[in-house]
Amino acid sequence: MDELDELPREVVEQLLAFTTEIDGEIKVTDHPGFVKFIVEHGKQYPLLYNLISVNKTAVIEHYKETGEVPPGVKIIASTTTEGSNVTHLEIIHGPEPPKSK
Repeated sequence: MDELDELPREVVEQLLAFTTEIDGEIKVTDHPGFVKFIVEHGKQYPLLYNLISVNKTAVIEHYKETGEVPPGVKIIASTTTEGSNVTHLEIIHGPEPPKSK
């Protein structure tokens, strides 16, 4: 993680608290905590966003199954009423639950 050298030491230490070293490789052991930390500190340290990527398919499936949006993610949901050609868009920011319909 050479890119971590550009971050303040205390930020790196906090970030590494969500990881462990296995066979010489750093593995994330607390995924929700790791992502939450990046979301909370990403604006101040944008380099943190390079450490994660979003699996869009998994997020959409998770939303369809649970109605929940993960922290730091936003989903744009569209709905139409039968017999109407109007489409309603709802922007849902994680971790807020969707509005009741």
